[in-house]
Amino acid sequence: MSSVLITGANRGIGLALVKEFLKQGNSVIATARQPDKSDELNTLRKTFRNPGFTVIPMDVTSTNSVNQAYTKIAPTISKLDILINNAGINPDSKEEKIEDMDLAHFRISFEVNVVGVARVSRIFLPLVRKSNAPRIINISSGAGSIAMKTDFKLYSYSTSKAALNMLTRALAAELKSDKIIVVALSPGWVRTDMGGDDAEISPEESAKCIFRTVDHLTVNESGQFFGRDGNKDNYNW
Repeated sequence: MSSVLITGANRGIGLALVKEFLKQGNSVIATARQPDKSDELNTLRKTFRNPGFTVIPMDVTSTNSVNQAYTKIAPTISKLDILINNAGINPDSKEEKIEDMDLAHFRISFEVNVVGVARVSRIFLPLVRKSNAPRIINISSGAGSIAMKTDFKLYSYSTSKAALNMLTRALAAELKSDKIIVVALSPGWVRTDMGGDDAEISPEESAKCIFRTVDHLTVNESGQFFGRDGNKDNYNW
């Protein structure tokens, strides 16, 4: 059994990941900015009677909030095996041109998708270091691939995910000597509020694939960019 912390766990892929990791017998800490406003998460908390399932409020854009969450969590667990940085935001309209978009979208995207990941990873690193099989999973996107970029869709979102990929590479390099696996992982085009109703797969399908990939990661794969199924051939930096 692994101890797992998942950010952005109130809906979509994050909520599906909570369900999947719980179903597989893991101890799960689900975090979200306002978890009490998530009907699905609250229902899961009431129906899934597992002493290893905890829901904690945490805003990844606030150092104070993340520190408070750490202070609550640290005394309750001996180590953190898997940190899944799933919380993300896309403030863009799909095909908005640079002349038409609000440039504040870049600030919003980076604060959640990049700085938020760095903040959570840094604060929870002491618990991750205590694990015998430590993994940090950054939920990225194919939209963050610079090599594959041929359109101008999702300016701030895709730019922030490219930056997240760079953060992943840097963090993997730093933590290599500690044998902490750090990867970027794309969940695919998923039917969520962000992905839309026309997306290819459900959050549950994506979460099942992500679980299998995370479960089989090796130290030699740290610093890589994977699809949800563990395929890295289709995901170029």
